Amino acid sequence: MSSTTRVTNLGVSGMDIDQTVKDLMAAKRVPYDKMFQKKTVAEWKKASYNTMYNTISDFRTTVFNNKLQATLAPKTASSANESIATVTANADAANVSHELEVTQLAEGVKRTSSAAITTGTSKTTLASQFGISGSFDIKIANGSNSATITVNSTDSIYDLVQDINNAGAGVTANYDATLDRFFLSTTNTGSDSGINFSGSSDEGKNFLQNNLKIDTATASGKNATFKLDGVALEQQSNNFTISGVNYKLKSTNIGSPITVGVAADIDKTIENVKAFVESYNTMLATVNKAVKETRYSDYAPLTTAQRAELSETEAKQWDEKAKSGMLYNDPTLRSLVDSIRGDVSTPVSGISGKYTNAASIGITTGSYTEGGKLYVDETKLRTALTADPNAANKLFGTDGATDSQDGIAVRMYDTLKTAMDKIVSEGGVSAGVSDDTKSVLAKQINQYTKDMKALNERLEDMEDRYYSQFSAMETALTKLASQSSWLSQTFGSSS
Repeated sequence: MSSTTRVTNLGVSGMDIDQTVKDLMAAKRVPYDKMFQKKTVAEWKKASYNTMYNTISDFRTTVFNNKLQATLAPKTASSANESIATVTANADAANVSHELEVTQLAEGVKRTSSAAITTGTSKTTLASQFGISGSFDIKIANGSNSATITVNSTDSIYDLVQDINNAGAGVTANYDATLDRFFLSTTNTGSDSGINFSGSSDEGKNFLQNNLKIDTATASGKNATFKLDGVALEQQSNNFTISGVNYKLKSTNIGSPITVGVAADIDKTIENVKAFVESYNTMLATVNKAVKETRYSDYAPLTTAQRAELSETEAKQWDEKAKSGMLYNDPTLRSLVDSIRGDVSTPVSGISGKYTNAASIGITTGSYTEGGKLYVDETKLRTALTADPNAANKLFGTDGATDSQDGIAVRMYDTLKTAMDKIVSEGGVSAGVSDDTKSVLAKQINQYTKDMKALNERLEDMEDRYYSQFSAMETALTKLASQSSWLSQTFGSSS
């Protein structure tokens, strides 16, 4: 803003200069106001695109999940005796039964003080608890993991526990003050686990044996041993997966095998299909609303001056109409709606059998007026899955050599990506422009901002010139009035 001196009150001329300049500038500001309105519309449209991008992106995640066998061909597993073993099944598990006989559980190595260990009167330090002095090293190894811990007599037994637990040797320490005993255990199980103190100093071994009363002999853990369908097997842990079945062994049952069954989880598949259809309908409704929302072209964004003339309620009602229909009849969104409808309705040529299209498993489209909304006939879907538990998975998740051979979710995943890429090109991935310099709307908004700044500077200069001109006029009129008064006084006195 210029430092021009402004005469704003009623001067010799009797003119309201402020109002006069305001009236003169009103016409001059019309191009600026129009530019402001265009920029605002571009910002609103960019924000609307951002909403669409997020809506489509969220749904695309759902579509991705429905490409997976785990979503549309889940399995359920059962154990005849869960006190022996509990089981779950991955999607790739075969629908068969197994016999399981557990002969030995996997174990790690544990070392416990053979008796109470405190000999002193205080547990503040190792020195006061055991009567030791100085420092020494203890080396602890568990398989390929090992660590050397420096024991200081000025530390407490709780410091020692913490040092062992933080050492990364795969061995956990604990001290129970009530029992007054020290405990060590491996963090893993199986024959590869163990506790080995080789490499400890003589003082360290003496401390372990005589003070902590820990057996320092090297020891190894045990594998879980079992028979699965009559075949003897071993595992390092009691938790393992074989042929898609996840086992958690709990106890032995030598000579008394139990049955582990795997079957298709039809209820879960139906639940997931219904969830997909619900997500599809929600996304489609959001897109259709944006495409069909009325655009009120006569309602331009309010300028600051226009907003000041309206009540809060009137301004809100105006804004609602001005913002309406930012993406009315948008070609990218219309194309998306048409494409995903085709993705659902077109048969999958990459699979054979009875169930090759959505309608065959009970997924159908409502009336045309509903904009492509999907419905699920649960009875028909259950019948299809009972006949072919993999029907939904093949129909949705088949990844064929061509689009026509791709499953519904595979096609739709690509269709959504195409729409998202077009939205990014037009409006970016965010509502603002701080992190977007490439989209069409971001470039427009930035150009409007630049042009408005330049135009505003010219308008300020123009306004300053008007005030300068009126100031000069007032100064001239003041001088003229002074001269007139002097002449009147001079000629009047001489007569």
